[in-house]
Amino acid sequence: MSPPSAPDRSRLEAEIAEQPAVVGRLLDRQWPAVRAVASAIQARAPGVVVLVARGSSDNVAIYGRYLLEICNRQLTSLAAPSTVTLYERGPRLAEAVVIAVSQSGRGEDVVAYVETARAQGAITVAVVNDGGSPLAGAAEWVLECLAGPELSVPATKTVTAQMTVLAMLSLALAAATPERNLLPLPAAVERALALRPEVSAFARTLGADGPSSVIGRGFGFPVALELALKLKEMAYLRAEPFSAADFYHGPIALVDPSYAALLVDVGGKSSEAAWTTAMAIRERGGQAHLLRAGDLAGWKPALPGGRLALDVPLAEPYAPVVALVLGQLVAFELATALGLDPARPRGLHKVTSTR
Repeated sequence: MSPPSAPDRSRLEAEIAEQPAVVGRLLDRQWPAVRAVASAIQARAPGVVVLVARGSSDNVAIYGRYLLEICNRQLTSLAAPSTVTLYERGPRLAEAVVIAVSQSGRGEDVVAYVETARAQGAITVAVVNDGGSPLAGAAEWVLECLAGPELSVPATKTVTAQMTVLAMLSLALAAATPERNLLPLPAAVERALALRPEVSAFARTLGADGPSSVIGRGFGFPVALELALKLKEMAYLRAEPFSAADFYHGPIALVDPSYAALLVDVGGKSSEAAWTTAMAIRERGGQAHLLRAGDLAGWKPALPGGRLALDVPLAEPYAPVVALVLGQLVAFELATALGLDPARPRGLHKVTSTR
């Protein structure tokens, strides 16, 4: 095994460390653009919003679905881009709003889906880090993530930037007060980064094999999806993501004394689901570890096993951004402990394009 590349590892660390500034930049600069998009969507009064993405951005899209369906009561669907590119069919989208989420804006199937939707008359929005990308050119509206260049293969700051943009859009659609809801976010992300010693200790409790699964419910589920992906990319661990609800519909049969799960808790409704699932795993002889970030004041039951917790003044819909930053650090620390280079996953490139 070749030793990790110090320059690459340092660059990934630097990109992770930029996240408070990226979030703050979005909150300072992007409200006018976000409100303009929200006004266009409200004027359409769409029956459905369709989110289209791939990879980490697909996990962000799932977060967006929870935001729009819970906070905005808006029916929201996740697109299957191959219906357009592979089967040359696809749904009728004229009355929809299609929001594409992408870091590079160069995924061929996502671009093709947006082009098809716009040709049908749909409102199309690109949430993208590159304002000069093909996706930005294909969409009617563009919300840039303002994250700056991201050179490491694992996406970090672009993911939390996308999540922040969708949270801003959800608040704008609800005519809510963004300052009260998102103002604490940059400082909360900064506090997550300051927990590096605690993260390192927590990663060691997970062991060399890492967790067998990463589980979350509600707003914790998108974090579980992205954290499981980061554990695969950075540390080559076969951590499988599950919704806590789906976990009971079969996967729980896998639990034995060698089974370890990482439960994601972002406060609110997600807390009880994380705790009860952890207890169910322990009752079957497995190991349960909790990663918690959010407003945790109302839910502090004791649980054996590893715990990483950050109590911050963020409501459940917005705490996933902070939880994911903690998860990125956990994956980084596990990879480093295993002698791997988390910035250069084998067989992967920064831009992956599929048809």
